[in-house]
Amino acid sequence: MRIFVNQIGFDFQVEVERMTYLFFEEDIVTFEPYGDPDLEIRIRLFDGQEQIAAEAELSEKGTVRSTGSSGQLAVADMEQAARRKKCKQTVLQALHDCLADYTGEGQPWGILTGVRPMKLVHGMVQSGMPQQEIVCVLQDHYRIAPDRIRLLFDILDAQQDALPDLYQIADQASLYIGIPFCPTHCAYCTFPAYSMEDKYTYAADFLRALEKEFAAVGRFLREYRIPVTSVYLGGGTPTSLNPPELEFLMEMLYREIPGGEAWAKRGREAGRNGMAKSGIWREFTVEAGRPDTITPERVEVLRRFFVNRISVNPQTYKAETLKTIGRGHTPDIVDRRFRLVKEAGFENINMDMILGLPGEDLDDVRYTRERIGALQPDSVTVHTMSFKRTAVVNKEKDRFTIPHTQLVRMMMAETDRWARDLGYRPYYVYRQKNILGNLENTGYAMPGKEGIYNISIMEERQCIIGLGGGASTKLIGPDGRSFGRLGNPREPKAYVETIDTVLEKKIDQLKRMNEMILQQQL
Repeated sequence: MRIFVNQIGFDFQVEVERMTYLFFEEDIVTFEPYGDPDLEIRIRLFDGQEQIAAEAELSEKGTVRSTGSSGQLAVADMEQAARRKKCKQTVLQALHDCLADYTGEGQPWGILTGVRPMKLVHGMVQSGMPQQEIVCVLQDHYRIAPDRIRLLFDILDAQQDALPDLYQIADQASLYIGIPFCPTHCAYCTFPAYSMEDKYTYAADFLRALEKEFAAVGRFLREYRIPVTSVYLGGGTPTSLNPPELEFLMEMLYREIPGGEAWAKRGREAGRNGMAKSGIWREFTVEAGRPDTITPERVEVLRRFFVNRISVNPQTYKAETLKTIGRGHTPDIVDRRFRLVKEAGFENINMDMILGLPGEDLDDVRYTRERIGALQPDSVTVHTMSFKRTAVVNKEKDRFTIPHTQLVRMMMAETDRWARDLGYRPYYVYRQKNILGNLENTGYAMPGKEGIYNISIMEERQCIIGLGGGASTKLIGPDGRSFGRLGNPREPKAYVETIDTVLEKKIDQLKRMNEMILQQQL
């Protein structure tokens, strides 16, 4: 089916096209008036001094089938950028309502395009806005569906319990450490994940370069007396390092990064603090996501260095799918590795699953949930398949059979009910471009088992310092103010060769931001 969109009084082609494809994902959307289209969408914008209004009308072979309209107050002296933003929102509101009327169903997240919907909620909460007013904004302004609004408030409650000082942690930082090696590259993945052959070639030099970065970041943290909230070891797959390499990494982490000694003492005493004393890490996570890399020797190193949260990720329990997407393990290996880390005494074990994997149906997802539920992990992260630009599953779409939107939405609805029925509650959410069903990724956890790092990075309330291959440093100040971001080289060879230049720029930017904040506080 060919759909012609006629924009009158504006040109927001990118945004209008995206919204239209959310409703008609298999069809052709054009902005050129040629031939005889199956559907015509006419959108008119009225940009007045005191009011901005939009009307949308969908016609089928000349007959009007649905309409939508929206309006917002404006002021005559509004800045051009703010007026343009308001015009765009008004157009999208009218278009969404028109298409929802025609198809019989709106979008779960309405016109919202941001990756982090909770940031919007936190901003309104911090401004003192009552809950009912926040609901009205989410519903009336952004057209977010009622079930997603409830999800946001459930997450708000969980985050306030898990991290009650969320709005006061801007004077702290969390660390992300990227280990860019993996046994195989999964078809859906775009994280830095270079082959084990690359690892054998570069691992020693990479770890020496990482040691330099640990030392420089540690000096900066001590100089500015910045406590570390949480440490997250990700990748790639950190457990692709062999036990001596893992031990070397752990030793330099504890040697160079402040708070490690206090964290180790907490580990030896086997205490558990919700809000740890200043200077003590609140969480140390290792993403051992590939079960085929989890061995007794690696687990022993992680426990000896007081890792308290670990991920063992099946993604699916369907053996055929695991082969299709390039995972190097079987379903039974997941169970054995989970029991290994459980028996080792990790206090918080997470498992990931992905909805919308190639060739999977509702029964496949139900089976995966059944197998995960039998293991009773402390948290479950539910991802929705996303077509990332450089992922194999996106580049070679013809090779894969992808579930349709309605099926993926059913998968998500069932999985949400399953998680809640087992006692998990949602505690963080984020969205991605080109995500199936225009849905989301949601982390569920048993009360008290929420991932502190996950909340910190998603809500952008503190600086995240990235170390290692492909790691990003997010420069965040008070009230979530962004001072930009810096990225480390993704390739191990480039990281090793440029580490001195990378560090000089990173430490300079971190110091500049902190000096600026200190000056503003005088």
